[in-house]
Amino acid sequence: MAETEGEHPEERRLTLGERFKKLTERSLPLVVLLYVSSAVTAVSTFITAYVTGGHWYQQHFNWQAGEYTKLAKLQAGYTLAKFEEQLGRPSIQVAISKTSLGNLTQNTFQPRDEYWVDAVTDPRNRVVAYAVTSCSPDFNPSFTYWDGERTRAVSLNKTAFSSVFSAVHDAGNVKAFYSGTFAPHYYFAIKPGNSISVNRSYAWGLTNLCQWKAIESTHSSAVWDDWFIRQVRRFNPKGYILSVPAKEVDKLGRDLMSDYAVNTYAETAPSVDFDVYPDQIGANPMLIPPALSQLPWAGP
Repeated sequence: MAETEGEHPEERRLTLGERFKKLTERSLPLVVLLYVSSAVTAVSTFITAYVTGGHWYQQHFNWQAGEYTKLAKLQAGYTLAKFEEQLGRPSIQVAISKTSLGNLTQNTFQPRDEYWVDAVTDPRNRVVAYAVTSCSPDFNPSFTYWDGERTRAVSLNKTAFSSVFSAVHDAGNVKAFYSGTFAPHYYFAIKPGNSISVNRSYAWGLTNLCQWKAIESTHSSAVWDDWFIRQVRRFNPKGYILSVPAKEVDKLGRDLMSDYAVNTYAETAPSVDFDVYPDQIGANPMLIPPALSQLPWAGP
């Protein structure tokens, strides 16, 4: 049928894509803006993926470096707030003793499954002593201490206990406890403070809070148990903890040190000694929930 006068064919509506194309053809600035916006979005997405991926990689494959940096910023004498800044909130806080320094509190941190940090604080929240214990053979933080007029280093789960015993042989002490039953096992060499160390005391050794890394383990648990019982009967017949001058440690006691690498390092603030710990130095396995502690399997 012929079109009547005044009628026009119905115009086809443009699609959204066609309208967008016509708009961009007429507006060069809009095109530029859209391209820039797309580029910014792409770069932002890439950066987010890079940062997220980098964080994941560091947490799972290169985590040690970050933890070493945290520990390097800590020292006995700092405030508890400084420790929390690096390690987060402590997992355990226990009132441990009343001393000339006042009421003390033991603060135990577990920043990662691989290690523990223990800090004893005074009423002003000053850390008067602290200890680091490594639970992983791949976590080897290093710490320096004064030996005479020079500094030496000890690396956890790497430095043989026997190799650092010479630093305490003449003027230091040994503190130990061992039992064949389910109980803490520890063996520490303690270097008292002097003018060179600004009266800061040091200690290193073994605690069964974590696995002991054998260097050349040649002595059974029965040998450890027998040695400890004989030494306690000799030096502390009325007690149960061995605490003797280092130079009094016999050959077997020194040989036992050769079996393992130290897994714990500790230090005090100036003019403070390790008596601030009522029992063992560092985190006490008996205060830690069994699900977190490796106590039943650690030690010789």
